[in-house]
Amino acid sequence: MTLLVQDRDKAPGVLLLTLNRPERHNALGRPLLMELDQTLQQIASDEGVRCVVITGAGDRAFSAGADINEQTGFTPEHAYAHMRWGQDIFSRLERLAKPTIAAINGFALGGGLELALACDLRTASEAAQLGLPEVTLASLPGWGGTQRLPRLIGASQAKMIAMSGQRVQAERCLQLGLVNAVYPHAEHLTKTLDLAAQIASHTLDSLQAIKQVIDDGLVGSLAGGMEAEARAVARLWGTPAQKQAQKEFFSRRTGKAATSAS
Repeated sequence: MTLLVQDRDKAPGVLLLTLNRPERHNALGRPLLMELDQTLQQIASDEGVRCVVITGAGDRAFSAGADINEQTGFTPEHAYAHMRWGQDIFSRLERLAKPTIAAINGFALGGGLELALACDLRTASEAAQLGLPEVTLASLPGWGGTQRLPRLIGASQAKMIAMSGQRVQAERCLQLGLVNAVYPHAEHLTKTLDLAAQIASHTLDSLQAIKQVIDDGLVGSLAGGMEAEARAVARLWGTPAQKQAQKEFFSRRTGKAATSAS
C-alpha cells in the first residue's frame, strides 16, 4: 500500500498529499515520514507545484501522531535521536519554498498536530479535534510542538493545551488562531483545495518571497525585516510577471472607469 498518495489533478499548481494509513489513524511511522520528506525534497524545485496540501486518509483522522509501536524499547539516547530526526523533517517542511496547507480532516494529535504546525496554513473540518496528549504518557511533545505552538497562539494557551493533554474542538482552535478556517466536514477538502488554488494562481516568485520575508522576520529584528521586505519588492519589480500583472491591473481599472462613464 502506498503510504503517501500524491494527486496533482485537483487544481492547477496544487499538489495534494494524503497520509495513507487509515487503519492506524494515519500514524506517522518512519516509512511514512521518510516518504513525505523525500517527496517534499523532490518537489522543492518543481515549478509546476505552487501550493502543497497535506491531509489524512479516511474521515476520522488527519494523524494520530507518532507510531508508538516504533518507540517500544527506546533508551534515552534512542528517544533523543528519534526526536531530532522528526524535528529535522518538520523543519524542512517548514522551510519548503512553497506555501503549505494542512487540511485537518479529523483529529490531529501529538506528532499529527506538530506536522500541521510546520505548515504555513491550517484548515479544519468542523469535526476536527487537535491536541498534544504526550503529557498523559509522562512525556512532552518532541517534534517541535513546544516551540511552534506558543509562537502561533502564545505561551499561556500553548501551555494549557500541552499541560492538560485535552483535545481542542475546531471552533476553539479558530478562536485561538491555531487554524485559519473551519469548514463543514463534507466540504472541508473541497474548500481547502479552493483556497490552495487561489494561492497557486499567483506567481511562485511572489509566494516564495512573502513566505521567506515573513518567516525570517519572526526571528530577526524589525529593522532587518523591513530591509528584507524592501529588497524582495525590488527583486521582483520589473520582472515579466510583475509587468504583466501591473498591466492587467490598469487595464481592468480603465475598463471599470469606461463602464461607469457610460
